[in-house]
Amino acid sequence: MILVIISANVQAQPNITYADHTDAAKRFKVPLIKNTSQLNTLSKKEKLVTVGVKGTGYKIAKLTHSSPYLVPKGKSVLLKIAKDFYNKSGKSFFVVTSLTRTLSDQKRLRTVNVNASPNESAHNFGAAFDISYVRFNNKKKWNAKLDKILQNILEKYQKSGDIYFIKEQMESCYHITVRKK
Repeated sequence: MILVIISANVQAQPNITYADHTDAAKRFKVPLIKNTSQLNTLSKKEKLVTVGVKGTGYKIAKLTHSSPYLVPKGKSVLLKIAKDFYNKSGKSFFVVTSLTRTLSDQKRLRTVNVNASPNESAHNFGAAFDISYVRFNNKKKWNAKLDKILQNILEKYQKSGDIYFIKEQMESCYHITVRKK
């Protein structure tokens, strides 16, 4: 795969932008999530579902700027990616560092993360999650072999039309948005 630098801090496949991610997220018909009250309402209506703290192939980090919810397809795709990673890596796991964000979360995050959008983000619609590529098996250290396995899996899911992903350099994570086929 050829990667193109789209800013000093981000890599992506040619022609896939953050706007593409946001447009894909909006296709799930979840409104822009403004606050925790709205997030809870969407959860009660099952427009968003809870993602467990850990499972086969993944663990969720302590979340300070997001909540452990995704659109149902988002959860399904995350679990499939994690299972594929577990099987291909010899039972390793990756760390999910962010999931659904309210606009309030997004605003607070911008104070500590240069990649956090000042506008709408796919995270604000419950259709995006971030996976660290420097945190595997509870170790915060880049592992070229595990990163390559994860990237190959993400490329497979992107080619199948299930996700878009961008490799963010400053935050050392893959920003992943689930897509509706």
